[in-house]
This record gives sequence, structure tokens and C-alpha cells, in this order.
Amino acid sequence: MTIVTRDYSPYNCWSLHVARERTVPLSERTANVQRAFADLGLRVLGAVWASPSALDLALQGPNGRDSVVRFTDALKPSDAGTLKTMIAQGDFTRAFLVHTGAEMDLSGEVQVWPLSRIDELAAILAAEAKR
Repeated sequence: MTIVTRDYSPYNCWSLHVARERTVPLSERTANVQRAFADLGLRVLGAVWASPSALDLALQGPNGRDSVVRFTDALKPSDAGTLKTMIAQGDFTRAFLVHTGAEMDLSGEVQVWPLSRIDELAAILAAEAKR
């Protein structure tokens, strides 16, 4: 079985796929991202499949602030709505939506980041966590 990737970087495990369209198990798909966050001082509290195409990582920084990062292949309005609800209910103080497209929107309550810039998001979260 051959694992192929569209865009390899230590942060980009989301796009890993196995031949014949079967996906790599969760532990393998998120291992690099989780290690990268941990290396920057962020603790991964959990990883949960929110849907067949959306994965949530719950993070906590040294300052105790909890954030959620949702990884998805395609942007859907329901993803942002769900993340806003998590913030409103007090589950997390911040939420981010990371997708495989190019769109970026940092102005809303839920920031939208392209996967190609996950390293920048990780660095920002790490810097904020140290404050």
C-alpha cells in the first residue's frame, strides 16, 4: 500500500491518502500536526471526527486557553456555525477552520485558514499561549 500526498510538509498530514481513495487512520493523519503543535508548547487535548470530512483538534496552551481547530477538505457554512456554538457555550475561547483550499478570512469570530499556512497558525497560537 502506497501513501501519497498532494503537498508534503510536517504540518500537512491532512491531505494524506492511500491508493484507492481509502483514508489513512486518524492517528496517522494527525500525528504530524499534533507533534508540531506539541513542539510549539500547545497540548493536544483530543482529536474527534466531527463528520466524515471534518476533524476537530482541541488544544490548550500553557496559559490555559483552550482552542479548537477544525480540519476539512471543503468549507461549509455549517462548520463555522458549529465552531461559533462551541465558543458561545464556553467549550473553547477560540476556533479556527483549516481547509485545503486557498481562501483565508481572519476577520470573523472563526478564522478561516488554508492548510498551506497551518505552520503560521500554529506559530501564532504558540506565541499567544505564552502570554
